[in-house]
Amino acid sequence: MGLYDKIGVFPVSLCIRRDCMRQPQTIWSLCAFIFGLMGIIFVFLGMLFYITDIPVNGGCNWFFIPIGAILLLGSVVCLARCGLQEQRRKHLKTNGISVVGKIQSVRHLVWINWNTKTFVNWPGQCSPWVVQCSYCYGGRTYTVKSLLSWIKPATDFQQPVIYLDPRNPVHAYVDMDTIKWELSSF
Repeated sequence: MGLYDKIGVFPVSLCIRRDCMRQPQTIWSLCAFIFGLMGIIFVFLGMLFYITDIPVNGGCNWFFIPIGAILLLGSVVCLARCGLQEQRRKHLKTNGISVVGKIQSVRHLVWINWNTKTFVNWPGQCSPWVVQCSYCYGGRTYTVKSLLSWIKPATDFQQPVIYLDPRNPVHAYVDMDTIKWELSSF
């Protein structure tokens, strides 16, 4: 049981469900998941059609296999991009300069839906949020977007911590632990 179950903020089933289905933190990780799943399905169907000699309208029965391989290759490329971004974030957090930022806007990406609940009543209920922050360094103002957040950020005034590269201040990372969240979105 988690801390939230003891406090009673959200039900136990939702906590267990959140642990089983980890939501993606970036668009690249979401694409890697989707391309990987589609690639596996296409390769499986292609092998099934080839082994059982089931005719496929408009093409060869093995034609699904190369499509699945291309999708799996796309998934590997997206995973590599995720790994590079994760390394950059770790590098910025350990070697970068921390500055205080200001939240400029909060966007709700309703076109992305990650069903973590049994029943979804309205569009956007299981969709992520992206926080856009601004920060000043060296007399100039920069903006940076956060990772995908599956909890709605609080609407009050916030000043999250932003880690940046002093040699190239455009490369920055919003520390998600310094953002306050609405309790009703759990």
